Formats: sequence, structure tokens, C-alpha cells
Amino acid sequence: MKTLKRGLVILISVVFAVNFSHSQDAPTMFVVHTDNVKFEKIPQYEQAAKSLKDNCEKHDIKGVNWTTISVEDGRYVYVSPIEKMADLDKNPMEPLFEKMGDAAGKLFEAMDQCYDSHSNAIVHYSPELSYNPEGYSVEGKNHREYHFLYYPPKNAKAMKEAMTKVKELFKSKGIKNGYDIYHSGFGSAESYYMVSIAGKDDVAIALGGKENDELFGDDKGDTFFNVIKLTSKYDQVEGDIRPDLSYNPSN
Repeated sequence: MKTLKRGLVILISVVFAVNFSHSQDAPTMFVVHTDNVKFEKIPQYEQAAKSLKDNCEKHDIKGVNWTTISVEDGRYVYVSPIEKMADLDKNPMEPLFEKMGDAAGKLFEAMDQCYDSHSNAIVHYSPELSYNPEGYSVEGKNHREYHFLYYPPKNAKAMKEAMTKVKELFKSKGIKNGYDIYHSGFGSAESYYMVSIAGKDDVAIALGGKENDELFGDDKGDTFFNVIKLTSKYDQVEGDIRPDLSYNPSN
């Protein structure tokens, strides 16, 4: 298992969970809540998390939705789109408490017993840097591989230009596998870009990467190196989207 820095996961966990249609109306700002669950408490936690989803469906709770992902180190991440920072002042669970009363509080208390810390952060989706070729879809691909490229503020402009060149290379080579780019937001201690690659499993992602390398040929080196030389540090993590613990109310 890869060793994950506490700060890293707090800042980037949102990207594990997002799985939306990349239309012009798609959200680009997301708030993420992360619970750092103890390994021995995972069964108890998942039971409570499933009960939370089931009760939201039972009472048809509106105005709240989340996508859940479980990370290999025991973290559970809940991601919700927001339109503006003022949305953070709202209590999205208030309707559930109105429906369930004290029973809702007990649900959250059961989850709280399974971890000693949790956190919140905001990240932004970057459609102008993401590569989603015609016909590409993440449907049925709930495994994610995430590459985190940290950079100093002085390299911000050059880093964005270098990431743009990578997208242009993918387009010029007709690469069939897409990727999504996210950028650090409010609460981030460091600036970074995150590359999200989807697949049915880690083997499928690895095979896709091998196919891409064959298409790139010798053109890959300089383009990717221009990104690497601007990067102050790099991390890679993996996670799985959990539809069974996610909630999206009916319209």
C-alpha cells in the first residue's frame, strides 16, 4: 500500500469521487468531506453510511447529493458540487433531521465512532485542460488513478501552458483514452494539478497507458518533461467510486 501524506489526501480527496457529464452546464467547483476511518471500524462505518443513504432515499431528501469513494488507506470521501462559496453556509442535512428527528443524530454518531478526525476542502475541475475525446466515457469505470503535480506559485503560468501542450499532444495523436484535470482550491496549502484516469481496474488503466505510449512514440519526451521540470513534487494514489454509498435524489 502506498504511504499517503495526511495533507495530500485532505487537499485532493474530492477528485476520487467525481463522475459527471462534461457538458457546459457541468459543475466545476466541489466541496469534499473526508472521514479518516480506522481499519477495524470499516464494517461498522459502511453499515452506518449505507443506512444514511437508505434513509435519504426513503424520505426523498432534496437539495443534497454526494458521491462516495473509499481509499486504500481507510479514508471515505463525500463529494458534492457547489455553485458558490456561500453554499457552505447551508446545512444540507437539515431536511433529514426534520424527517427523522433524533434517529438522524444517532446515524451520524455511529459514523463518528469510527474515526478520530475528518476534514473539508474545495477543488476545481478544469475542462480546458481535460482531455475527453469523442466516444470516450467513464461509464462502468469506477477505479481511479490520480497523479498529483505540485508546483511553486512562480511557475503557475508556465505550468498551465505545459499542461495545455500535453492535451494538444493527446489530440494530435488521436489518443482514445481521456483524462480529467483538477486544480487546488480554497484551503490548499500548496498549488497542484491532479490528473484523473478512469478504468475498470488498475490492470485496464496500465494497459491503456501502454497503448498510449506506443502512439506517442518519441514525441512524448519533451512535452512531458516540460511539465516535470516545473513540478516541485509528485504523488500517485488510487481509489474506487462507491455507488452503493452515494446519494443522488430523484428530480
